Amino acid sequence: MLTQVFNPFLMKISYFNTTKTTTLKRSLIFITALFSIQTAISQGNIEFVENKGQWDSRVRYKGKVSNGDFFIRDNGFTMVQYNPSDVADVMRLLHDRTPGVPEERFMVRTHAFHVDFVGASPNAIQVPDKKMQAFNNYFTGNDPSKWAGGCQVFQAITLKDVYPNVDVRYYTDNGFLKYDILVKPGGDVSTIALKYNGVDKLQVKKRELSISTSVGELKESSPYTYQAGLTGKEEISCKYNVKDNVVSFDVKNYDRNATLVIDPLIVFCSFSGSSADNWGYTATYGPDGSMYGGGI
Repeated sequence: MLTQVFNPFLMKISYFNTTKTTTLKRSLIFITALFSIQTAISQGNIEFVENKGQWDSRVRYKGKVSNGDFFIRDNGFTMVQYNPSDVADVMRLLHDRTPGVPEERFMVRTHAFHVDFVGASPNAIQVPDKKMQAFNNYFTGNDPSKWAGGCQVFQAITLKDVYPNVDVRYYTDNGFLKYDILVKPGGDVSTIALKYNGVDKLQVKKRELSISTSVGELKESSPYTYQAGLTGKEEISCKYNVKDNVVSFDVKNYDRNATLVIDPLIVFCSFSGSSADNWGYTATYGPDGSMYGGGI
């Protein structure tokens, strides 16, 4: 269930909370925008769009992932996850819509949770990079103060000095959302702690971080941790510690005079397949028994 504390982040998707329903006609344009995955995602990149007033003021950048939204804040992030079966129903309605067919009512359930870096520096700054040539415009509703134009788009965001000599870098790799924790010489791994607020259950299973919510499960893979060596990346032993919904890292035998990289991978376990529109138009067989399909 979507906890009330998270509602301010979801003002733009209020039709999809856990208590409200609406009609297909009323929200068709909005749903299409929400669930159509951008071309960059299909190519393995998630775009981070700057906030110029179109979202809650605590949001600095927003990224669209396969089954939800990722909001970067000053010293942490907020994850919004959609119920996968509800998403499938919406996509079916969009795909099968026919003029003259009675409107169908639906509801999409979501769950949001915060992740904050405990004890993070208030002077940490966010540095975007890999700027895209295009930009986004948001003209939603009748209040011009909520409109935003020329919003720049990036493929990576780095939070500098979240702890002394510790940076956090958000980016994607082959369509997966990642955040690297970069512990530079002089940084202290033991100071790094991530507080999860709003999850149903947080635990370590088979070295992975399991995050249970009301609409499914997410996982953060076993934290691949390494330092640069003479022959390339040298893997360092690292595992999650969880206590009172706070995650820390147990790192063994690393060189404190070289940069250490902790590299988890976020996986949406409750969703598979594309959430973009798929339209099949034609199909036939080949002379060797193979099948050919055409569509967009």
